[in-house]
Amino acid sequence: MELVDWVISQGGSLNDCVRVAQDASRGVHIQVKGDWPQPISKETKVLSTPIGATMSYFNAIGFQTPQATFSKHGVELPQAFIDAVAVEETCTFFLMGQFLRGPQGFWYPYLRTLPQPGELNTPLFFGEEDVDWIQGTGIPEAAVQRYQVWDERYEQCMSKLEEAGFEGLEEYTCVVETSKLEEDSGVSVLLPLIDLPNHRPLAKVEWRAGSSDIGMVVLEEVGPGHEISNNYGPRNNEQLLMNYGFCLPNNPTDYRIIKLGVKPDSNLSKAKNHQIELFPEVANNKEDHYYIFNVFYPLLGPDTAMEHSIFSPALFNSLTIMHANERERKQIQITESAISIPPSLRKWPQHSGSTISDQLRIYRNGLLTLDKAALVIATWTLARARDHNRGESWEDIKTLLNEHMLQIPEGHFSVETLSRIRVRILERESLLKKNGELFRLGELFSLLPADMQAASRECFNHVLAQAGQQVSSLQTNPEALFALVLCLLVATGRSAQARPELSSRLTRWVDFLVEQYPMLTVPSVASDTVDQLIQFVQSEQAQTWTAQDGVHWLSEDSGWLDSNWLKWAYTVAEAEMVLIPHEPLQVLVTENPGLPKLGCLYVPQE
Repeated sequence: MELVDWVISQGGSLNDCVRVAQDASRGVHIQVKGDWPQPISKETKVLSTPIGATMSYFNAIGFQTPQATFSKHGVELPQAFIDAVAVEETCTFFLMGQFLRGPQGFWYPYLRTLPQPGELNTPLFFGEEDVDWIQGTGIPEAAVQRYQVWDERYEQCMSKLEEAGFEGLEEYTCVVETSKLEEDSGVSVLLPLIDLPNHRPLAKVEWRAGSSDIGMVVLEEVGPGHEISNNYGPRNNEQLLMNYGFCLPNNPTDYRIIKLGVKPDSNLSKAKNHQIELFPEVANNKEDHYYIFNVFYPLLGPDTAMEHSIFSPALFNSLTIMHANERERKQIQITESAISIPPSLRKWPQHSGSTISDQLRIYRNGLLTLDKAALVIATWTLARARDHNRGESWEDIKTLLNEHMLQIPEGHFSVETLSRIRVRILERESLLKKNGELFRLGELFSLLPADMQAASRECFNHVLAQAGQQVSSLQTNPEALFALVLCLLVATGRSAQARPELSSRLTRWVDFLVEQYPMLTVPSVASDTVDQLIQFVQSEQAQTWTAQDGVHWLSEDSGWLDSNWLKWAYTVAEAEMVLIPHEPLQVLVTENPGLPKLGCLYVPQE
């Protein structure tokens, strides 16, 4: 191969144990020779590129040190241009100049192996048919933004070169994409031969710079006939497609970048602005780190919570803040690295997805699998929160998980992925420490002692049946319905007769709500339903029904159905009630299923 011969002639090397190979699936690649007698061992330098054969900003400026000289090899960019533009633009135009030199250029044996104009497979060069595959993903927006940036920078550079009287400017009409290594100095370096091996996530390989060359060293055993892979870092398929024009099936380091539609006056925007006021350097951080990881993602700390192993902490915290009520907003914690609400003060957030075509099919199918797996795990957390019938033993959790996994329709996941979802759920501690902390309307009565539950339900249903005849909107107003139950529970918790019989869980929750929502600070309730309900209670003297329904522990002054307590309870219900999908896994069965929502209240365990 001409490239190998050229690199070796410049002082590079290719270890005797390896060879350059080519096939339909992997293209040109490096592999251990099939007849090599044994696996190559760790710390083997399989190839090297001499410093003199690399291309970087140092060549563009003709940099010299006692150890090395970086030659311009016939491309002289004006010093005024180099001084006026960024390092990246200098490198790009130097590369273009070398490409235009053709066979006379020093790097010609290398540059001819790179994608030529018209051969690039990245999204900026997709045809109309290919673009259809990426609709609904983050790539179109990213591609447009990148094109706009490149176009603007190109025009600026051409203007600077024209001002400097640069000869042959009319030939600089194309930009060549290629692989590059970002050194600690921030200078992009092209590495002929070293950039030939294919990328494999998590490949154990290292680039080591010496005084005369840069070597590629394997840090794992590789057997005869096996490919030796490079490692571009833990890139997801979107990054691979944008930068290199390919995707990896079952990429273990794949993750989805989420864009949150955050309004300027939202809770999250206000918290971010406050963070910048406290820590001005945060303004330089351009990335929000909102990710959904796939279930195979390996680069997680050992103490990462199960939910955070799928939904990045920044995404999880931001969604919590976006849906925070006034009580929770008072408790927002802001540090230089994070904005969050302490878990003990949260309520649950409300819930409102080769050829170029081959690569795009891999990319799109990967996103779908990633999103579906995240849905299954998020739904598992909701299933635990909704389960009031099991304990916290290992057997209880496995039984509940088995029931949950049986709800997943066949054909959406491979056996390996289903197994990994189970492992991800079971191997990591959940942010949800206890089961059964989300209660639907009727389930709230179970917080009462067993001998109080039937009478309380009867009293509630009595009021509901009678009031529903005069307040037509009552049955369709979940906040008002929750307010009725809250009013009954709080009155029970304040009852001197009943309180000694109540669980500490119920009394702590009632006391917490009364403390967090002081009666004197409760705003006026703007609800016709509540106003009509109060009128009904007063006209029918509904407070007196407690005795006939068997709720003997509530006196007329207990607060049950008192107008002020009803308004208070409605305010609390508005703030604390959350809506969760009734059967979220229906998304896997039916396109646009509608997903009816269930109102719930969060009642923490002891």
